[in-house]
Amino acid sequence: MAERKNVLFILSDQFRADCLGIDGHPVVQTPNLNALARESTRFNKCFIQTAPCGPSRMCIFTSRYLCSTRAVDNQTPLIDAQENLAFELRQGGYRPALMGYNDYAVDPRILPPGDPRTYTPNYDNFLPGFDVALNHECDSKEYFEMLREKGYPQDLLSHAAIHKPNVPAEGPGDHLPIRYPAHYTEEDSECRFITNTAIDYILDKKVEGWMLSLNYIKPHPPRICSAPYNDMYDPDEMPEPNRLETELHSDHPYLKFIHRKPELESNCDLRETQANYFGMITEVDNCLGILFKALRDSGQWDNTLIIFSADHGEYLGDHYLTGKGVFYDESMRVPLIIRDPSAEADHTRGSKLEAFVESIDIAPTILEYLNLPIPGRFQGTSLLGQVQGSNQTSPRSEIHYEKDFRNATRDRHPHQCLLWVIRDDNYKYVQFADEAIPPLLYDLTSDPGEQRNVADNPDERDTILTYCQKLLRWRMINEDQRMEDWAFQYR
Repeated sequence: MAERKNVLFILSDQFRADCLGIDGHPVVQTPNLNALARESTRFNKCFIQTAPCGPSRMCIFTSRYLCSTRAVDNQTPLIDAQENLAFELRQGGYRPALMGYNDYAVDPRILPPGDPRTYTPNYDNFLPGFDVALNHECDSKEYFEMLREKGYPQDLLSHAAIHKPNVPAEGPGDHLPIRYPAHYTEEDSECRFITNTAIDYILDKKVEGWMLSLNYIKPHPPRICSAPYNDMYDPDEMPEPNRLETELHSDHPYLKFIHRKPELESNCDLRETQANYFGMITEVDNCLGILFKALRDSGQWDNTLIIFSADHGEYLGDHYLTGKGVFYDESMRVPLIIRDPSAEADHTRGSKLEAFVESIDIAPTILEYLNLPIPGRFQGTSLLGQVQGSNQTSPRSEIHYEKDFRNATRDRHPHQCLLWVIRDDNYKYVQFADEAIPPLLYDLTSDPGEQRNVADNPDERDTILTYCQKLLRWRMINEDQRMEDWAFQYR
């Protein structure tokens, strides 16, 4: 009997696309992801479909754009949730498992009367089809029990306490508190705990064939590292941020809105925050090295598809922003590394592809690798052909992104708080639902940092018209289509 294939799908929350050492980052060290990349195909232009975490993950696991899922924010319910990667895997004979968190908000109409989620928005749920192997976002009851057994004091065994840095009694001094280490050791970090649990799972399921969705909270806040990662990087050696002070003085209403409270203006705060972020990345990388070694030692390395990506990036002071969302590449572009262990992928192994791909392409890739059908409602395209060099379809020439920002403002009707983005190698065009907010246009050939809006330039009128029409046609094709295709196929 043929050996069952395995799939390890890793999402690291808020991981910037440019934070891989193999791609020449001047500071951050990612030796284990570098080693993975040398055996894989990595996609340099992978873009998410929306932010923040919940909406992006719903797009990833349903392989549908935001205009189809309409799960626009972290607590917005997803309807037809059974139409997702996990459910398709289960239909194909797999029992997909998930560790970490999923950020799925349940449709209240399918819940029993009296369920608190029918009147209280909640996204601490898991998509149907997944076996929940460990419910662990920043921490878990299992994690606290492990710490308790190791002798950690009871007053540390809570979410509020364990994620505070161990600042000395005299205070942080001239530093941000995040420069100090966590109360837990490297071996007892929540990052190591979920890694060890994942190792136990893959060893236990070795003879069955398995699919594991492994979700790390880092480098998403809380901004905290165990030693030695907390001071691994010297703040004085941080790269310069991508920002110009002129960005803070734009007359454009949306740009004024996002810059009303500039982030990390202080050079000290900026550099210490960068150093902390890179420390968290290296901590995740070290844990992945331990996990990859377990796969090799157990003889599963050569029959496991490994995918590493993120649900969105992080501004980290670029454009005077932190976090995610808005529309700049620092948040929209994410790493994507795919290691197909089969011989068919050997001639692309170690290569970096420059074609545009989207995060909705991940689910179809997994299904094709497992020889399972890809549902017609999935809007992504499998990348296995590109990985194996046998792609029969044309690569994407552009990507699309949507953002609902009603949660950040009360000054507009919620339905006006929407922006759409189309981006290719030449331009990024941003269209707003509110007619009082004019579009934005960035010439990426002359301004790759997206620092100068040129939409007011008369010479760009034809460009704006062209991209606006492209965006409209894309929306017409990809809006939520439920039964239309089914009906027409029988006529």
